Amino acid sequence: MQTKKILLIDDEPTIINSIIDILEKEDGNYLFYQATNGLSGIMAAELHQPQIIITDWEMPGLSGIGTIKRLKESEITKHIPVIMLTGKMTSSENLKTALDAGAIDFIRKPIDRIELIARTKSMLILASYYNNTIKLKNQELSSTAINLVKNNEERIELIKTIKEIDEVFGKRNKKLSEKLKTIYKQISYNIGADAWYQFEDYFKKTHPSFFHNLSLKFENLSSAELKLAVLARMQLSSKDIASIMYISKDSVKTARSRLRKKLNLDRNENLSVFLLQF
Repeated sequence: MQTKKILLIDDEPTIINSIIDILEKEDGNYLFYQATNGLSGIMAAELHQPQIIITDWEMPGLSGIGTIKRLKESEITKHIPVIMLTGKMTSSENLKTALDAGAIDFIRKPIDRIELIARTKSMLILASYYNNTIKLKNQELSSTAINLVKNNEERIELIKTIKEIDEVFGKRNKKLSEKLKTIYKQISYNIGADAWYQFEDYFKKTHPSFFHNLSLKFENLSSAELKLAVLARMQLSSKDIASIMYISKDSVKTARSRLRKKLNLDRNENLSVFLLQF
């Protein structure tokens, strides 16, 4: 049976211990992560990727509402269902505020054992469904990228063959040479444009907010740099990126360096990991 990971964020250790005690008695197959404030909770969520998060509303520093908003702004954590734990903020308006911020459900204090177990189980089912859906979409996206690389490599080989034919026979037949040049130029265009548009369309359906969020924070990115950002986010090799973008591996290295500068990344920051947050 798969271990269920839960992150608990609350500045009162007694509350965290109470939740752990109730859930472990119901089902011992849990792995709990703990944080005593919103900022450390966000860091723990990014690091451990729990299946669900239970956070208190009233905490010193960043409140539960602020914590949820920050979690939902990040590509890394926005998919994690969050349950709001509240003692005083129990009016319908308060609960609407929590739901509008991104909470999926809420639990009132003092904690009722049956309510905690029921709501936790429901959120775990939701998390499992969502994760399986995202996993499938990413697998399909990776397959699309692999097929694009394969098709482009075949087209590149075809261009080489056409050019070789042109070198041998084109000098003798001007019309044939012109026709061959038209053919490989058209194939080159398809490699650089049509195939990418198909992949880009599928990527946007899988990660609809990526381009918007990245462009919002870094307004000076060119279309080529946005394309590279997508491929780097998928952790594709330089060879595969070169094939998809129809440029040399050295050009990919140069483009990566320029992109890192525009994103203000230092030498120790991983480009792919950085792009996962958008």
